[in-house]
Amino acid sequence: MVQNEYEVISHNNTHFHLFLVNLVYRTPHIHKDYEICLILEGALTLITPESVMSMEKNDLFIINPFQSHEIKAESPVPILSLQVSPSFFVSYYPQMEHMEFDVIALEHRKIASDCRRLREYLLSMTNAYYQKEEYHALKCAAIINLLFHALLSSQKHHVIPEKEWQASVTRRRRMRKILQYIDNHYTEKLLLSDIAKQENLDLYYLSHFFKECFGISFQDYLTRTRCEQARQLLILTDYSLLDISISCGFSDPKYFTSGFRKQYGCTPKEYRKNFSCSVSEQKQASMLTAQKFISEEEGLALLKRYL
Repeated sequence: MVQNEYEVISHNNTHFHLFLVNLVYRTPHIHKDYEICLILEGALTLITPESVMSMEKNDLFIINPFQSHEIKAESPVPILSLQVSPSFFVSYYPQMEHMEFDVIALEHRKIASDCRRLREYLLSMTNAYYQKEEYHALKCAAIINLLFHALLSSQKHHVIPEKEWQASVTRRRRMRKILQYIDNHYTEKLLLSDIAKQENLDLYYLSHFFKECFGISFQDYLTRTRCEQARQLLILTDYSLLDISISCGFSDPKYFTSGFRKQYGCTPKEYRKNFSCSVSEQKQASMLTAQKFISEEEGLALLKRYL
């Protein structure tokens, strides 16, 4: 059985984390950090509750803390990602804990100079981070400050009032608990009423809360999560379609087929057949999971090609 892909972020007391990842699909998710991503190759679709954006090589996007987002690509897309906790700035610029960017998609064709400057910061930091240069931690911290200064100077943003911020704390904790519960139980029979009972919430309220936070219904989210796990099993194993359907939590193979077709544009059987016939060995290895983190050695080689 393929293990779930949780977004585990370890800042090692530095309050930031930088990594490279090959990504095909990421279900709607949230995290407590700012995330600044640079697309190194290919193209992807970035989905939030407010919009659907097509992005390509050299574009960047900014995700605010606890902002739900989903990422889709036709084939693996290498992404450079920097995640920074608002706590990084707390001792000298505490306003960052209450700051949100209004525009999250930065397209290089529209704002070439801004994107170029941000790319240079990210690539310089990545080189120092991976090469482990002398005093690299200081250099990384300095670049983060320059990066956010550039973002705040050039991109629209707003400060969330203290009252509104405090009111959102409970909401954000609830969002994380709900997603964690789904991750732990999606292979079982799972109803929104189960979560409502778990959180001691009214079912009608929770249904609207979920749609408002993630831009899709609870049932759609659950189906996408199950279909992504099924997609991996179709590639990685020779399990029967019935076994995959059951192991991913579908109560009926018909629901599996219809949900999968809606998500990937073909039936599970067609997906497995087309993948086996048309995908080269190298590409197949890179698509075995929805996201594959790139080692530091591989990352340096990739950055040399990109530069």
